[in-house]
Amino acid sequence: MSNIASVYTAVTAYAPTGVTTSRNLSAVQLQVRNADLPCRLLLPSTTAEGDFIMIGNLQKVGWAIRDLCLWAPLGAGTGIAQYSSAMLTYISSYLSKVKAGRNPATNCTIIGVEAQMGPVPWGDKDYWAVDITLTVEEIL
Repeated sequence: MSNIASVYTAVTAYAPTGVTTSRNLSAVQLQVRNADLPCRLLLPSTTAEGDFIMIGNLQKVGWAIRDLCLWAPLGAGTGIAQYSSAMLTYISSYLSKVKAGRNPATNCTIIGVEAQMGPVPWGDKDYWAVDITLTVEEIL
């Protein structure tokens, strides 16, 4: 049986610098109140492909988890210059959390991290955001 739900729970519990609101799969909504920003949304990746490998008794599954942190509405403030320093601090803090918890659940290992920052559409708005994709390998 897969432990991917436990991985989502463990990653939701990360507390990177600058963010206090995190929403796991069951709590994600298309509407985000400005008062909740910055806000992390844990989602299945919509761009990465999963994989499944079976050799004899060994079964391996690859998962991609998208951790999208909406920082501020695109038109708010002075733009990316206003938010970039805090967003870079967030990414650095996030990477420290990943490094400290590379095995977030039994038989699950974070084997890759990709981080981007820039404008991202969510719901009916565009946001400055940090978009992180975690690649997780699970041995079943």
